[in-house]
Amino acid sequence: MKSGADRTGGLFWHMRALVSRRSLWAPFRAGVEDWLATWTPPCDELLLVGPSAGWCLPDAFLKRFARLQAFDIDPAAQPLFRLLHGGALRRAGAELTWTQADFFADIAGILAAYPKAAILFCNVAGQRCIQTPDARLVEAEMLRLQLLLQGRCWASFHDLLSGHASLILPQRRLAGRMQARDLIASYGIGGEWYDHSTGQLLPQGAPRRILPWRFQRGRVHLIEAGWVEG
Repeated sequence: MKSGADRTGGLFWHMRALVSRRSLWAPFRAGVEDWLATWTPPCDELLLVGPSAGWCLPDAFLKRFARLQAFDIDPAAQPLFRLLHGGALRRAGAELTWTQADFFADIAGILAAYPKAAILFCNVAGQRCIQTPDARLVEAEMLRLQLLLQGRCWASFHDLLSGHASLILPQRRLAGRMQARDLIASYGIGGEWYDHSTGQLLPQGAPRRILPWRFQRGRVHLIEAGWVEG
């Protein structure tokens, strides 16, 4: 596996998202929307972890909750999120509260403060390998997070692998965890692929989808999406 990853965040990230969301990213966004439609936690409150501006989040999903609590470290994320989704949330009577903070710095404390909320990790877990380049530490963090989330309704879509591919790859539905090398082989693609160290986040037998995301032309992220009932 390759030992580097694209950095994301900041104004460059938002400009890329603005340009790509209705074109190159459209199939991925549709895949996320279709997957989120299958997740129906019995909660009226939702924690959004790392939603950024919500470039890939559908209004239809967000409006299902009466209260949304967002945690993101990017100072530009809140105003852009409100610009994109604020109108739909207001019309639905949903309340949005925003905290500019790193959820991963106080996981247990935040979860304890919102004991009845469902949790959605918004393509954020796969970025931990950038902040903590030691893969073993990231894998241990994923396992700890899974343990802390036991008994909660939660879902995550996150970078699993990323690399270069010119083909348009199809979505996959998996009954459980698949080894990275086997997943790559199942697509019939070669080259060097970066492992984002998130393979241990979802429980072994949790059903999941692989949503290929053409992040830019010639570069694909294999996004793993799955949810766990409380």
